[in-house]
Amino acid sequence: MLDLNLIRVFVAVMEEGTLTAAAARLNLTQPSVTHSVNRLRRATGDELFARSGRGVVPTRAARQLYAEVATMPAAADAAVASLADFEPAHAAATFRIAVTDLGQLVFLPRLVPALAATAPGCSLDVVQLDTTTAADLLAAGDLDLAIASARPRGEVHALPLRRDRYVCIARRGRLGPGRPTAEDISRAARVVIRGSTGHTLIEDRMPPPAGGSVAVSSFSAIPALVAGTDLLAFVPEILLAEWFHAWDIEQWPLPYEDTDVTVHAYAAPRPPTSATAWFVPWAVGQLRDLGTTGGAGSGAEEL
Repeated sequence: MLDLNLIRVFVAVMEEGTLTAAAARLNLTQPSVTHSVNRLRRATGDELFARSGRGVVPTRAARQLYAEVATMPAAADAAVASLADFEPAHAAATFRIAVTDLGQLVFLPRLVPALAATAPGCSLDVVQLDTTTAADLLAAGDLDLAIASARPRGEVHALPLRRDRYVCIARRGRLGPGRPTAEDISRAARVVIRGSTGHTLIEDRMPPPAGGSVAVSSFSAIPALVAGTDLLAFVPEILLAEWFHAWDIEQWPLPYEDTDVTVHAYAAPRPPTSATAWFVPWAVGQLRDLGTTGGAGSGAEEL
């Protein structure tokens, strides 16, 4: 494997035009630069440089090599610098988080302005959560944070954020007077959120979906489906205040013992960069401040 230091010397000689100037740029002696150039000559089988007056002229092979490796020293320096202490007030970084459409509605209004105030040069890249791939993306450094109620598959570090209560919703009048029973719910077709979205814990505690049920990959389709059909849905109560204003639906408590779930932030066990090491606890602190919300929306039964 070729020594990166040889590439660093080669790039300096190409850009400075003399061995002396390259040595000064790299804080090396001229004999050290000459030694590195000779090592690279042996590795490539080409002279690379010919003397011309007080400087050197690159060969055709040297120009071709430079086109391929010119950015390598700077890229290596940038990678090392990214592992140094992270200063949010002066940094320019992009943090990628994976959340469901529900998570975007709940968490982004808090996270975006807080990041702008704390790290004005940093940006967010928000992607749709897939719990089947989130752990691998976190480990590879392709994702800084994932937010879900269901744990992603793989090795992750879990940080609790909030408790959410799930309730049953239906179009107004669909279930009649009184609270629906477990038998009522088990017989009814419903909207089911797919497992990869991270909202499967409550479904795992419910009876299997009845015939006529519909599986969706996001929460955004649920209120229209419920308001316009006989389908039921089990959703976090935090959504309902807004939905009640737009749709003629009502909520009911689920007739089961445990209808609360804990939403977690998931991160890599070992942060790949100092930027991620700063962002994860900072973001968790911001989102934990949201607390646990509940309560009925307009037209809903008080729980």
